[in-house]
Order: sequence, then C-alpha cells, then structure tokens
Amino acid sequence: MSTIVITGARGYIGSALVNRFASEGHRLCLVSRSAVASADVAATGRYVQADLCDEADWRAILRDAEAVIHLSSRTDLRAAEADPTRDHRINVDPVRALVAAAERSNPGIPVVFASTVTIVGAIHDNPVSELTPDNPSSVYDRHKLECETILRDATYAGVVRACSLRISNVYGYGTASINANRGILNNVMRRAAQGESLTIYGRGDYIRDFIFLGDVVEAFCQAITQERMRNGGHYVIASGRGHTLIEVFALVAETEFRRSGRRIEIRHVPEPADLHPIERRNFVGDSRLFQNLAGWRPRVDVDAGIRDYFAHALSLPAAAVGQ
Repeated sequence: MSTIVITGARGYIGSALVNRFASEGHRLCLVSRSAVASADVAATGRYVQADLCDEADWRAILRDAEAVIHLSSRTDLRAAEADPTRDHRINVDPVRALVAAAERSNPGIPVVFASTVTIVGAIHDNPVSELTPDNPSSVYDRHKLECETILRDATYAGVVRACSLRISNVYGYGTASINANRGILNNVMRRAAQGESLTIYGRGDYIRDFIFLGDVVEAFCQAITQERMRNGGHYVIASGRGHTLIEVFALVAETEFRRSGRRIEIRHVPEPADLHPIERRNFVGDSRLFQNLAGWRPRVDVDAGIRDYFAHALSLPAAAVGQ
C-alpha cells in the first residue's frame, strides 16, 4: 500500500479524495494547519498538524511519503486582493518549502497541485486549453501561477515530479467549503433545497463550465498514479460544456419544483460596483489533452449532478442540508 500525503484534507475536494483513497486501502498522511480532534483520525490515515511554510515540517512529512496531493490554500479572492503579502505566505510559501524539503529528504517525489482555470484571466477565447496564454488578473491567480512555475522548474531539475490540475467550477454534494464566495452552484442548490429564493446578478448570462466533484476526484487519482502525467505541466480539468448562470439557476429551481411542488423565486439584482472582472468572465474548458493522456472522462453532466446533490441532501436531516 502506498502512503499518500494530502494537504487540505478536511476541505471540499480533500474530504472526497480521502474517502476515495481510504476505500482503496491506501495509507494516508492528512496534513492540517490546525489541531485535529482524535475522532477525526481514521484507521486508514493519520492527521499531522504542521506549518506548511516550514521546510522542517515538510521534511518530516515527506520522509516516508510516496506522493503528495497539495490542495491546501486560501481561495478567498477579496482577501487576496486586500492583503497580497499574507496571501503569498499562505499560498506560495508552502510550495517553496515543499520543494526545498523534497530536495533534501525525498527527491523525485510525485506531486499533484490543485490550481485554477482562471489563470488565463477574464478575457480569452473559448474553449480554454493548455495552449491558451496565461493572463492572470487577480492576486489569487498570480499566486497560483507562481506555484505552478515553482513546481515546473523543480520537475525539470529532478527535485519533484509534478503536474498542476487547473480546475474549473467544482460542484456536487460533499463537505461544505469554508469560503462562502466559492462553490456558487452548491450554494444555490443548498438554498433551493431549503426553500429559499435565489439571487442572481444582472441577466445571469455569464457562462461557466461546471465540473462534478466525483469527476475531479477521479482526475486527481489518475494524475497521482500515472507517471507520464507528472512532467511539470498543467492540465485543464473541465466538463467541456458551458452553461449560463441563469440556465443552471433555473435548472436547480426546476429540480426542486419536481421534487416538492415548491416554486423557487429567482431574483435579478444589479451587479455590485466592485465585482472583480474575473467574475464577469465567460469560460468553457477543453480537457482533451488530459483525457488523451490519462484515459479520464468527465462523466456527470450538470442535470445529473444537480439531481445527485438533491438526492444526497434530502436524505439527511434538514440541519445537514448543504454540506
């Protein structure tokens, strides 16, 4: 059995990955910045409290590791814009420390990094592929690109064997994100399942590519297990289908109506004056390179994914809906 290090293991994607790898019998080292209650420690893994900016902590983590999936980051766009220095420490310094530790304690270790499709910026041709020029328009995206560059250069130098997965808008039932500004479709489904009205900016005609959580988990599994994927490059992880925001809002409302007979109001409100340009983008991804190399396919479309969310949420007590 391999030992896989997962940072951000208690987060939205991290929790789903932990469940997947644990079900396959892998030993897991689950890294958290904060103390973890003993009840959270599973028989299949151990939680480690660590400062990911500290090279010494990374050396201890990597000593017996066979692979790293680095998910831990602060994803708050507004917080990054307000304090770029702190965001750099939270999001970039840990990657530098990881590479420095790998060089001393575990050279050549496989690393898969969770990145973002928004590195290409707010204005670009669609669909977006690995050939689309990078043009980050936010502090968060510039820092993600810096992390990718660090891992690419370290791969070329033989220090790690890394790749970066640029993930589109992830949705699907799972552990709730700690960032209320992320996971727009999950937030919309949660509100509808509770009978609340939905609020959308303007006409809601911005286009997004929504990718199901289970498909994202499978992409990480393929990236961490296939040697040829870890060449220092980045890969777009997206469904390849674009939907306007009003289209998916209406689909959520329709799903709730079919389930309960309850009509969900969709209210259009003006866009905030300080809405970041990246929120006004139109995006569709092209993941054919990753598909061809990894044998991966996005298998769940938005309609099926929304129905799956409601099926999970409605099987739980009302207080648990939206997890």
